[in-house]
Amino acid sequence: MRTRPVAMTIAGSDSGGGAGLQADLKTFTTLGVLGTTIVTSLTAQNTFEVTKVLEVPPDFIEAQFDTVMKDLSPKYAKTGMLASKKVIQIVKKKVEEYKINLILDPVMIAKSGASLVTEDIIPDLLDLSKRSILITPNRFEAEKLSSYKINDFDDLRKVAKHLYNTLSTNIVVKGGEAFNGKDIAIVDGEEIELSGEEIQTKNTHGSGDVFSASITAYLAKGDNLKDAIMKAKSFTNFAIKYSLDLGKGYGPVDPFANAERQIDQEIAREELEQLLYYIEKENNKIKYLIDENDKGNIGYLTPYGDFATLAGGIIRYLDWLKLDGPILINWKNNTILEALKRSNKKIGFLVSPTEVLRASEESRIRLSESGIDSDAMIIQGKVVIFADNVEEMKKKLEVILK
Repeated sequence: MRTRPVAMTIAGSDSGGGAGLQADLKTFTTLGVLGTTIVTSLTAQNTFEVTKVLEVPPDFIEAQFDTVMKDLSPKYAKTGMLASKKVIQIVKKKVEEYKINLILDPVMIAKSGASLVTEDIIPDLLDLSKRSILITPNRFEAEKLSSYKINDFDDLRKVAKHLYNTLSTNIVVKGGEAFNGKDIAIVDGEEIELSGEEIQTKNTHGSGDVFSASITAYLAKGDNLKDAIMKAKSFTNFAIKYSLDLGKGYGPVDPFANAERQIDQEIAREELEQLLYYIEKENNKIKYLIDENDKGNIGYLTPYGDFATLAGGIIRYLDWLKLDGPILINWKNNTILEALKRSNKKIGFLVSPTEVLRASEESRIRLSESGIDSDAMIIQGKVVIFADNVEEMKKKLEVILK
């Protein structure tokens, strides 16, 4: 029987799909965790505006808690949008009742700048913070919670210390783009500076939700809090780096990018294995592409920039091609990688120039030094034949070897 760790999101719905419980569930799923939901509010929202907020009645929030907990019993939960005092109070009651380990993400303002709360909820959020194992305010939320202004990174550190000491709970204050993605965490008294990658994009909708949701997911999978925070920082950086340019406003980050990258790496291996099988099967033809005692290779460049290649290459001994070594990812840059980057193709086959030059002279293929609008390119005294898939590569090889 298969199972998964279970986590909970206590949050509002984003009808645009980029933030809120939608972002939380995508993050949970990507990290292999079953996500349960306590819906606290509904928003009519897209990438550039929030037009309406509908608060879920406290008795229905309570019913969701009771129904989920008596069956699936998640130990870790994270909050998102808690729009009013009544909502915060019922969440606090149920978290205490079921002894849930809570990660509090004090969401108050949408990326578009619109307020997501209906009243002054700061005192209630501070009270709930004391019941949480971690709070993850961004710079502006930390200012509201602490009543201190954050002008520089030193202020960020001071506010983090102030909130940690005042609330007696672990904290991450997110610096955001103002501080090049740097955050300050304090966990069990240890101060940790979380370095971020400086990413030039406006498409960061949902980044805070993904960060707190990924912390929750890692905790549900058994990580300690410090490790969960550090892993979540890396996970979120990647989701921001490959964010989606969708809509007219702030596009969403993409938590699925982390999983898709791994899927693409496996596709790269499978494609190269198919090509190697073809090379072995058609050895009597393919051997003429590599001069005797010369060396060729194959490679695959994924959409995420990962490069798969044969560790030892393809070596010709007399009338036989030796395929040397396993297929490795990001093991070593080689000529094929440069050719694939220039040509914007996926698969490359590095060969000796003789047969390819003959095919080019007979106008059977297009050969260039730039790799643009061609079938192969001359690079460092050799030739790289490129294609978008194995079948296309096979057809090109057959044309060259006519």
